[in-house]
Amino acid sequence: MTPIYKEKTTRNRAGFTLVELLVVISIILIASTILFTAGSGGKGVSLSSSQRIVAGIVKGARAQAVLKGAETRIIIYNDLAGDPDKYRRYFGIVYWGTDSNGVSGWLAANKGTLLPEGIYFDPEISKGYTTGSTMQLDYPRIRVGDNTDRTNGGGGEAYFYYTFEDNGVLGTEFANAWLALRAGVLKPDGDSFRLDFDDPEDEYLRAALILRRGGSTTPVNDPELVKKN
Repeated sequence: MTPIYKEKTTRNRAGFTLVELLVVISIILIASTILFTAGSGGKGVSLSSSQRIVAGIVKGARAQAVLKGAETRIIIYNDLAGDPDKYRRYFGIVYWGTDSNGVSGWLAANKGTLLPEGIYFDPEISKGYTTGSTMQLDYPRIRVGDNTDRTNGGGGEAYFYYTFEDNGVLGTEFANAWLALRAGVLKPDGDSFRLDFDDPEDEYLRAALILRRGGSTTPVNDPELVKKN
């Protein structure tokens, strides 16, 4: 009886060891997949995530315009000399209102959102967008401060912007404007940096949102459609 008992115990231990081995192999495979995604596919994941983030910001800006009954703008940081980390990756929402001191000007509706690393707004391939639509702001601020210029802001840092009217409809200057995002990298350029979109590996990492005049938003994921005319 004793030898039989020992044999079963040995087999059970061997079986348990095999299960452990399979678990370890599975963990290695999962880890390899994560590393692969974070490596070669990482920017693709970041691009998709950025598109969803910006879609949420657009909805928030429209809701803010309706809630406040005020002109509202999506702003995109464009001051390379000020903060390179935020350059064309930092999005915010401002509206024209009156602060607690009774001063009218641009007020922050949120604290701003930074897109995943390596993904940038590209005004050059944002169809229907006027690249000259820029303003100077001190952001974020709950009091107006210097942000008293209705058109140009009046603050200290440069931003691109998209406008929504007080009913949440896209500003009249933009009929079905695109908001395009793409993978890129900041490279040293003398005492400053430059944004480079020329890496062949990033060539097709482009996506966009169509901001329609009537209020809807349509994602565009075909890189052949998201490029200069």
